[in-house]
Amino acid sequence: MSLLAHVRNDCSSKTTTTTTTTRSCHSRDVLRAIDDFCVSRHWMMHVGPEKGDILAGALRGAMLAKKAMAKARARAAVVPTAAASSSSSSSSTSYNVQFVAVELGTYCGYASMLMGATMREVMSSSDDGDGMDCRLFTAEINVEYAKIASEIIRLGRMEDLISVHEVGYDGRDTDVVSAVADAMSNDVPRCDVDTTAATTPTIDFLFIDHDKDAYTSDLCKLEASGMIRSGTRVVADNVIFANIDDYVGYVRRKEEMGIVKTTTIPCHVEYSSYNDESRGTVQNYQDGIEITDYLRDP
Repeated sequence: MSLLAHVRNDCSSKTTTTTTTTRSCHSRDVLRAIDDFCVSRHWMMHVGPEKGDILAGALRGAMLAKKAMAKARARAAVVPTAAASSSSSSSSTSYNVQFVAVELGTYCGYASMLMGATMREVMSSSDDGDGMDCRLFTAEINVEYAKIASEIIRLGRMEDLISVHEVGYDGRDTDVVSAVADAMSNDVPRCDVDTTAATTPTIDFLFIDHDKDAYTSDLCKLEASGMIRSGTRVVADNVIFANIDDYVGYVRRKEEMGIVKTTTIPCHVEYSSYNDESRGTVQNYQDGIEITDYLRDP
């Protein structure tokens, strides 16, 4: 695929011209190379820079919220003593946070890379010695896309955070829920903290960007599986441009019931700027991203 060749060539040139070896830098280089390809050569349906900022901000917020909650719990679990009070401060309380993100619709791996880079940045920004262990499981039904995404992720040096999982289709329905559940369960050492009594792994952050007709049904399946719980944040792309009214209506009904808090963030279709000569302006196709926070178990 020409995109993959473009990214490989760009990575090769940067390897010979820079001494920077940090993983986040490499991942950002890969994202910039994909953006350049989509703007200068061929439009593709990646989230792009504008939506990418919204997605990264939503993910960062979810991570920091879980970190703050874990920190508060760790402090509450400490039994204060006179000696402890005089020899240490509350900021020295140690704790560990495990954070699990799931993506429905890998495509070529752009959003996966963006989320991986964001995870890396949050994990490396600790100033008080806490640990954060993150994983992103991304599911894709198209085998060729999954292969391309896996290579993009490898080029960006994100294999330790991101794993790509193929979704099966039997002619009537997909096995996306079981594919996600199996992937998470097989990574037990890193995903075994926030579980139900039945040891169902919990999704902290869900990004939906796959078959537009399956947004609502797949979210319902994940809710029924027990993987969506209080504290889960769900981000759904294209809710305005693709007219995914059933999904927006579903989460808004959940909001009326007090189960979630949801909002639509206005934005534009990725790489869609065009010159309107009659108006002398640059126009964009309107779109929206739905961000939904679960206030209690569905």
